[in-house]
Amino acid sequence: MVLSILSYTLLVLSLLYTSLHQVLLLFKALGSSNGVKNGALDQRQDTEKTLSIVIPSKNEPIDIVLDRLNRLSFMECYSEVILVLDDEIAYVNKLVSELNSRFFDKGGVVVSRLNGFGGRNGALSDGCRMALGENVMIMDVDAIPSQSLLCNARTCSDVCVAVWEPYVEVGTRVEEGMAFITRFGSWLFYELRYRAGLFIYPLGSGTAIDREIIRSVGFWRPDVIQDDIWLGYELLSRGIKPRLLNGHLLVSVPRTLNSARIQQCRWSYGSVNIFSRFVGKVLRAPVKTGTKIEAIFYSTQPIASLLALLAFITALPAALLEKNLNICPALLIPIAAAVILQAIVLRFFCSSAYRVSLWKMVYLSGRVSAIYTVLTPLLGYSALKGLARARYKYRITPKSLQLRRSLLDLSEIVALLLSIPTLSISIINKNAVTFIVSLPLALASLYSIVRLDKG
Repeated sequence: MVLSILSYTLLVLSLLYTSLHQVLLLFKALGSSNGVKNGALDQRQDTEKTLSIVIPSKNEPIDIVLDRLNRLSFMECYSEVILVLDDEIAYVNKLVSELNSRFFDKGGVVVSRLNGFGGRNGALSDGCRMALGENVMIMDVDAIPSQSLLCNARTCSDVCVAVWEPYVEVGTRVEEGMAFITRFGSWLFYELRYRAGLFIYPLGSGTAIDREIIRSVGFWRPDVIQDDIWLGYELLSRGIKPRLLNGHLLVSVPRTLNSARIQQCRWSYGSVNIFSRFVGKVLRAPVKTGTKIEAIFYSTQPIASLLALLAFITALPAALLEKNLNICPALLIPIAAAVILQAIVLRFFCSSAYRVSLWKMVYLSGRVSAIYTVLTPLLGYSALKGLARARYKYRITPKSLQLRRSLLDLSEIVALLLSIPTLSISIINKNAVTFIVSLPLALASLYSIVRLDKG
């Protein structure tokens, strides 16, 4: 019985780790003077500065790069765009030859790095070293800024962050689900946290920063995966709290399960790895203790996946060794509470920000739950590697759409291996506790196999 209860407890802790954080953020924002309604986020105007835009890029579809740069060439409020490429010279030559001349007339610069040192972080550092603007905005190459965002970025006194607004191009089930959760995350972890007076982390795309600040921290470290969490820790250690910018940044989201897995595993590893290595900077930061605790909590969200992974692993020997085990209905209360808390937060989001019907909220949140459940074992493994400071190979999130519905994604294979044997043995040995632990993972795996595009 001990193993079964341990497995169940780990699963409950995983659910509460996420839902309690979210509902506490909601109630803290409700208790602030700004509430949770939409509207202007920061009306304070500082002295206008010159603005440089730095865009790192590698292995991106050339048509996307051309389209986004040509869009930028018709916008105002910036002095230059520095595109830093880590691609083959043939790709660079083709891109430059097809770029609209207006891009170069507006101060566009294309930099080709031959050694690619430091990957994306190295490209950001090199671009910022070249930047002439007093403020630097970093953006992904497939992002689309609003005109107001660029103009407001010039007034940023230190560090300012744009609110992400995901766009859907193809409309796969994964893309629609990831767009929903991205918009939810922007509302919860940026708009609400900002209104509640909490620390908001810079983003890897859509952050405007005073050039002297980024120079003072030594630019971006080449040995970190999650550069935005690392930069957030550096800013906290200096007592700098980023502000939200008025204006939005349109961002792409993964279109397939493969793309989502690569992106989310990278984020899971990167966030926890930064915590493991640099948490001392936050603990010594000249900010309130509550701000430190919440900032650490945010950066360790992937721990929830690690707890769930341990629950799934423990469930198999528990199902084998512990038979005829019923579950007390009272033990289901924590799971019900976690689900209810999550539903409360989602309902506030859909009524105040997203403006969708209850039915659409239910099926989109259900789809997102299935995606993240099937990814959970690999996310937990990535978080464990991050905690252990193990090596991790940086992989760019694939942008091209290559659908292979007949094949299983790695996440589905792992989820099936962790759930189906445990579920079967639980039925044979009449272990209701391990049955409950393994059932969600099995159902999510089956849904994913039937309904989601693999890539």
